[in-house]
Amino acid sequence: MDPNMTLRHRGVCSKAARLTAFVLLLVSASLLAACSEMTLPQASPAAVETLREQSTPDLAAEAEGFFKAGNAELSELLYSRLLERGDLSREDRLTALDRLAESAFRAKHYRQAKLALDRRAGADKNVLGAWPWHELYFKTLTALGRADLLDTHEAWILAHTELPYGVRSRAVLAFAEYAIHTGDNARALSLLSDIHRQAPDTESKLLLESRFAASLRELPQEQIAALLRLVGKGGANLFPNALVQREGMRRVPALHSASATGNIRGTLLAQSARALSDQPAALLPAQDGATVRLALVLPLTGRFAATGQKVLRGAGAAQKHLGTQGRKVEINVINAEAPDWRAQLAALPANVTVVGGPLLNAEAMRNMQADGTLAKRAVFAFLPDLGPIVEGRQAWRFYPSLQDQARALITLTSERLGIRSVAVLSPKNRYGQRMAEVFLTEAKARGLRIAATETYPPDDHPRWIHSVSHLLKIPDGFRRNKNMPLPLPDFGAVFMPEDWAQAEMLTSNFYFFEGQHLLFLGTDLWSVGLDNAKDIDDNYFQHAACPGAWWPETNAARALQSVLDEQSQGQADFWVALGYDFVRLGERLKLGADWTAAEVDMRLAGLKGLDYSMAPLTWNAEGQARQSLFVFTPRKEGKALVDADSMRESIEKAKSRREKRLSSSREIHKSKKSGDSGSLTRDAKD
Repeated sequence: MDPNMTLRHRGVCSKAARLTAFVLLLVSASLLAACSEMTLPQASPAAVETLREQSTPDLAAEAEGFFKAGNAELSELLYSRLLERGDLSREDRLTALDRLAESAFRAKHYRQAKLALDRRAGADKNVLGAWPWHELYFKTLTALGRADLLDTHEAWILAHTELPYGVRSRAVLAFAEYAIHTGDNARALSLLSDIHRQAPDTESKLLLESRFAASLRELPQEQIAALLRLVGKGGANLFPNALVQREGMRRVPALHSASATGNIRGTLLAQSARALSDQPAALLPAQDGATVRLALVLPLTGRFAATGQKVLRGAGAAQKHLGTQGRKVEINVINAEAPDWRAQLAALPANVTVVGGPLLNAEAMRNMQADGTLAKRAVFAFLPDLGPIVEGRQAWRFYPSLQDQARALITLTSERLGIRSVAVLSPKNRYGQRMAEVFLTEAKARGLRIAATETYPPDDHPRWIHSVSHLLKIPDGFRRNKNMPLPLPDFGAVFMPEDWAQAEMLTSNFYFFEGQHLLFLGTDLWSVGLDNAKDIDDNYFQHAACPGAWWPETNAARALQSVLDEQSQGQADFWVALGYDFVRLGERLKLGADWTAAEVDMRLAGLKGLDYSMAPLTWNAEGQARQSLFVFTPRKEGKALVDADSMRESIEKAKSRREKRLSSSREIHKSKKSGDSGSLTRDAKD
């Protein structure tokens, strides 16, 4: 694209024509490059043949499954194959192009991502009127190191004033951030000043300013220093200079007197009535030092009161700790057990934008959806699953999910221990079946082989050994002939979604059938049970693992404990960490009353530097959370983090011993049969 050509025709082209011209240029560029640049994940001939035999709906469903499971390479492959089908509807083709572009980017196949983005714009130019396409296009060009294409795209954005202001302002902010990182600070400030003047209303200015202020907080000190040198002492009432100065004062308050800070605020407030077009609106209403206001919906009475009080204790500790850093947080606490808790929540001021909770209460979450709360406030549920509520659009999750648990176990099993074939033994209850379903889905998405599945009645302990024998495919004659050699299972790990007390009894059945080499996988119920378990018979659990969100030996957990010790707030645990981390997250988000779901998603995806005291959380561009859980193994007096190398070596030794016993047993059995045959021959001769 020639930016000069675009600018020359600016006066004669219609808005639609300018969009069409950009689309045509993108498409022509992609067609020229397609033969040489497109790189697809490679699959075996058998796998390709299988893909060809699948119906288009089945292939689309499988591609979507891999995409949602985060398997970028396989979703990229399947969507690229899906786009070769001639029977895709237009809507499905557009979705497939979106998915292909994102999958390729995640897989670091940036040329493929760019080509998919170009094709997407060629198929429907309306996508250029929304931010997600431009965001991924910008990230892709940055990853490719194509400064020339970034300059071209910047010129196109600046020229096309018919685009929605929200799209243009976010794009300009991205280009300004890029300019700062590449040392062109003057260009960055000029871009921001121009787009700020073009804002159609105060709300748009506020949103741009809040985003730039958040961006400044993430910059290293040397870049802030360079910006401060450029803006100097002037421009205290101009955007973006005022925000640069404010960030400098926040970082080095000793270099600025309190009176100087007051003068800046006073000047802005005095000029507020004049409504200068380039004046930073975000600085004007700072009557109370920009206090962040949050709400917590917790059970403070009733059955789960002790748990709710722990979360509240962690939240209070975070509030006090932030206060020592000059960061003010106000927390409105609502007892979820009170009959009028929803009315209390609705009565809070509009600037209480971020809500934590409810705590493990799916019905309360559904009530918040029904009464419109989710549309008015950014709710971060302390739930493993939001059910029908769309995560990242209607609400957000701040709690480990069932998928997080399964992913942690599968990463250990397949990537760190090299076990690629697994089995599932689950109780016939709601939790066991749901957890088994999640594990199977995640395992298949990661390419693991599911060798066997079996269920058992949770309350009928004598029947458990039959379920275990079926899972292990024990021959029927084994009980009649204890000398019969047992076959080696065709899997190396067993997932058992059961609580710790039941798991202790269940595992012993595997040892009866010589399953000492197997890896036993549990859920976070094991982790919770191990926190209070004593004198564990760890002979059965030499090769066992379970996920959990809390480990007191991390640096961040120790830092939390230090804060609690300073405040005489007792011992930290997961629930305390949950409250502590939530308040620090809410303070970092700094959402205004005019927040949007897209804005929350953007801030969450770009969040950096928050050192979680529990297992760390990240969010993707759609606002969907992932928690990187710790993986523990049982020990005599509790649990410890898994040492994968040591566990792999121990499993190999146990498997080797089992194979030697099996080989020896077969030789003995063969020798006996040979001896019996010889005896029969001698008897016949006699």
